[in-house]
Amino acid sequence: MSTLSLSISTFSLSSILSVFSGLENLNIKFYQINYPDIVLTSFKEENIFINDRILKEKMKSIKGIFSFSKTMEKIVYLYYKNNKYFFHLKGVDSEYGKVMKNFKKIIFIKDDKLSYNQLNIYIGLSSFFPFFPLLFIDKIEKNPIKIICFFFDKKKKTYTPFIIQRRVRIKGLFHFSQEVDKKYLFCDISEIQKLIQKKTFQSLEIKIHKGKNINNIKNLLKKKFGSKFMIKTRMEKEKSFSKVINTEKMFIYFLLFLITLIAGFNLISAIFILQLDKRENIFILWSFGYSLYRIKKIFFHIGIIITFSGWFLGICISYVISMLQDRYHIFKIGGKFPFPVKFTIGDFCMTTCIILTIGVIISFFSSKRMSYLFI
Repeated sequence: MSTLSLSISTFSLSSILSVFSGLENLNIKFYQINYPDIVLTSFKEENIFINDRILKEKMKSIKGIFSFSKTMEKIVYLYYKNNKYFFHLKGVDSEYGKVMKNFKKIIFIKDDKLSYNQLNIYIGLSSFFPFFPLLFIDKIEKNPIKIICFFFDKKKKTYTPFIIQRRVRIKGLFHFSQEVDKKYLFCDISEIQKLIQKKTFQSLEIKIHKGKNINNIKNLLKKKFGSKFMIKTRMEKEKSFSKVINTEKMFIYFLLFLITLIAGFNLISAIFILQLDKRENIFILWSFGYSLYRIKKIFFHIGIIITFSGWFLGICISYVISMLQDRYHIFKIGGKFPFPVKFTIGDFCMTTCIILTIGVIISFFSSKRMSYLFI
């Protein structure tokens, strides 16, 4: 019974920690796919103007940078056939595909000729169905798609918004991820710059070479660009989520430590019952010259064996279930997404320390009761 209770405690602790590690690993993968390694923006949230030649010289002087892309993002409304669609319009340059490897474009219209009141956009694969006919038949005059952008003139104290309306031509499709496809429209950054009549950008998204130290490159960027700019790494963006995960982990450690401690009372009772059951044998050993210390040591070792057996059984079950879940996705969230699980060495060590420490302490104090038995 004691072995079973300790194995259940070990399995519970190991499984829950594996789930947290799986969530943390899933979060890291999400940020790696959806965010660049480093983002450079203005502290005052203003548009940035840097000469292209000077920008390239500064970026080339920093070893470890693979590619960089100027981006600009605006909130827009898209009107088509009396329907209104809310999107984020993101303007990117030709290097964006190198910075974000998952970003793919399919171009249907290669003609770059564009009138003053038109805007070329790329529709996400997950949201292009309402606009599907316009990919093959040019009916812009009969059923025009219109886009409305909101801008603010920060030179004025009132920050009065002004609206720019343009007709839209679907130049092609893009695919990034399901969430981005539904939320964003993409276009060339030069087209947004034409709307505002300024060759500026909001952020500089940077991809570094694999294996390079991201913090060293961040420090070099600070020296090159000065204190006017805010430079954030992808890992800094992950910190807020990691803090939540680590806080919950600490709470789980404490909670399951208490549960394991309660389960340890079964070990106390098991050793005490064994002492009462073997009382005659204990007195025989004592009469043959066995010291009280050696007799206590026997029951201490019995407690260690019970603890180790419960720990080993719980760890094995937890490991097998984690491997099955990782390979065959037995448990799913909402019947669609597999539950993230990752069995790590850190969680294994933490579980082992908690279970064996409690087992050793309980075994030690249980063996001390031998003195009362002799009295």
